[in-house]
Order: sequence, then C-alpha cells, then structure tokens
Amino acid sequence: MAFFIGCGIVLRKAGKYILVQEVRGEKSGYFNLPAGTLETDEDLLQCITREAKEETGTDITVEHFLGIYQTVIASGNNVVFAIFTGSVADDAIFHSDEHSIVKALTYQEIVELDSLHKLRAPTVLRAIEDFRAGKTLPVGAVQSWRLDTLPAITVLGNH
Repeated sequence: MAFFIGCGIVLRKAGKYILVQEVRGEKSGYFNLPAGTLETDEDLLQCITREAKEETGTDITVEHFLGIYQTVIASGNNVVFAIFTGSVADDAIFHSDEHSIVKALTYQEIVELDSLHKLRAPTVLRAIEDFRAGKTLPVGAVQSWRLDTLPAITVLGNH
C-alpha cells in the first residue's frame, strides 16, 4: 500500500473551469484538475502554486480552500488531496510541457466528460460541484509549520 499526498485546484477562467488532459501511461486521455503530489520541504500552498503553473503554464491566484478529498483505490493505495479554488486572468494563454491539452470547459461539458468516463477520478466533478455550491473555506484554514525537530510521538496499542 502506498500513500500519495498532494494538491489540486478548481481553476476558473472567464466563467469556465480549467482541466488538463493526461498524456502518460494508463491515465492518458483522461481529464483532471491541475494537480500533483507534494514535494519534500514544500507546503500545500507552494505545491498548488507550482503544480498549477507547471500544468497550465500561467500564473494563478489561489482564492479559497475547498477541502480534503480522499480516494482509497482497490489496490489499497490511498490518495489524499487538498483542493483549492482559484482563477487566472481572462486573457491567460495556456502552454504546458506536461500536458498538450489544457482546456477551459463549461460545467455542462465537464458533466458530459464524466458521463463518457473521461474524468480521471470522481474528485474532479465533485470538487467543481462543491465549489458551485459555495462550500469554500478561507485559505487560512490551511496551516503549516516548519520545525527543525519534532519530539517523538508514541502510539500506544489498545489496552
């Protein structure tokens, strides 16, 4: 079993949502939120800013924290994503070395992709629907600390 911790963003441009089309391996062809995994010595806001820039080629504005979305895959792998919301300038031009297709889509177009099983995970549509329903928190709800050391933590068994 493996654990993947990362971030994603419901990113908007001129009333549409930005999705990237995956191009590698078995996920090729599926659409996803701009997203990726947390790197060593990186906090979640740094992660989403870096990943969104890498995957869309443009600067973003992080606006809200949407929540924690967890997917437990049949293989036993566990994916935990912190999802944010944000926007890009209306005149932003997308260019990515990681994704050849970066699209601004309407909600209805995304629902159609879901019905065709072309979304990478249920998280994509669910996060967009949560955003549309106003389920956002301030970015300040996400907190992180950098410590030189952390006192040992002991987990005791059931007694």
